[in-house]
Amino acid sequence: MVDELSELPEGKLDYVASMAASSAGMFATTLRSRRARQKSALPPLRWLPRFVLGRNGTDKVIGAQVDMSQLWLSVPRRTLRKSRRKSLGQQQREFDADLLGNACSQAATWPDAMRLMVSLEDDQAPDGDFNGRLNTVLQSSGFPVSRLDLVFQESGLAQDDKETCYTLSALRDQGCQIFLGGFGTAPSSLSLLRERAVGGLLDGVQFDASLLTPSGMTWQQSGASPLLDESAMVFYRAALEAVKALGLKVRGVGVDFPDLLAFVQKVGCVEASGTILAGPETTAQISERFEESAGRPRRRRMARTAEGL
Repeated sequence: MVDELSELPEGKLDYVASMAASSAGMFATTLRSRRARQKSALPPLRWLPRFVLGRNGTDKVIGAQVDMSQLWLSVPRRTLRKSRRKSLGQQQREFDADLLGNACSQAATWPDAMRLMVSLEDDQAPDGDFNGRLNTVLQSSGFPVSRLDLVFQESGLAQDDKETCYTLSALRDQGCQIFLGGFGTAPSSLSLLRERAVGGLLDGVQFDASLLTPSGMTWQQSGASPLLDESAMVFYRAALEAVKALGLKVRGVGVDFPDLLAFVQKVGCVEASGTILAGPETTAQISERFEESAGRPRRRRMARTAEGL
């Protein structure tokens, strides 16, 4: 043995160079594949707790819904660029399948009383193959369909064919609740609600309370603008009364400040979610909330604002 590093024989130099190049290539390939998997994977979910509105500020948590606004903001741009090669319908169905699979897998650990709500992006769902795709997701995740609530877009629920009716009937027979999403944000037909309600294919509508905030295009007198648009409040109060007259439930989303909370309480929303009740939470945080509540009523804590700090 000598103190200095011994030199390799001349015949070994090419071998070492080729091994080094091979190792570097394998490392680069592994690194690229790892980055590709990270970029193409569905981002971590964030949840909005679902509350049944009680009297005197006592609300009971009944589950959580995927916070779609946070989810869309975190979808990698590279994934979106790749998805442009596919049709919009195929993109929506694949996104819904990934979202349902991820949500059901994480919600499978929740207590039995907690319900999962997922809003679907596919404007053609529920199509004839929807329940088959959903069964695959439920079987792989172990989440029971009886604790799942689905929000479909109006165009999907408006499909006037037997397959749609059979699909909705099968879901509701197994305990899945069906809601119409985006009520009031797009041209809505009360006749559709009446037909689906009378036919027993719909549980309720999801009303976005942010529709009550004044639009920048709305005419108003000089001075401070009101927090809520009075004409919008009158209109949607009447529209939601018509919905309740059909025996449908109304759940409010986007309830982000006290005036909106007061409105959804006055119009009789049975359920609400928004930052005034609780902000978006991670899977670990929402699981901890469920364990702490354990079915007990939770005292509402107003979200802090810049003025209240």
